[in-house]
Amino acid sequence: MLKIRNIYKIIGEELDCKWLPNTKGWIVRSVEEVGDTYIFGVDDKSGKWGGAEIQLRREPVIREGERNYEMWAWNLENGKPVIKWNKLKDLRTIKDGVLWVGYVLEKILPTK
Repeated sequence: MLKIRNIYKIIGEELDCKWLPNTKGWIVRSVEEVGDTYIFGVDDKSGKWGGAEIQLRREPVIREGERNYEMWAWNLENGKPVIKWNKLKDLRTIKDGVLWVGYVLEKILPTK
């Protein structure tokens, strides 16, 4: 099972990334460990969207011969799940975690 040291250091991090424009103004509000899942609570500082949850399953799934970890959230526009598969190397640092949480956030926000 995936165990990320210092996972709680991600709290308060801004998700703002130049190539993910919809992440501007979003921050990581909380991290919970529930069973085999990390749940990231993210908030929109402007209050337009309220907030969202993005989950990272800690049990690996073997895909193409490599361990992958499923990060997912419900699309806020159509209610369908959005899934991003991460390799362990994609989750090495807090900066990496912020990037991939932001990536999933970008995919679940309604189009303008």
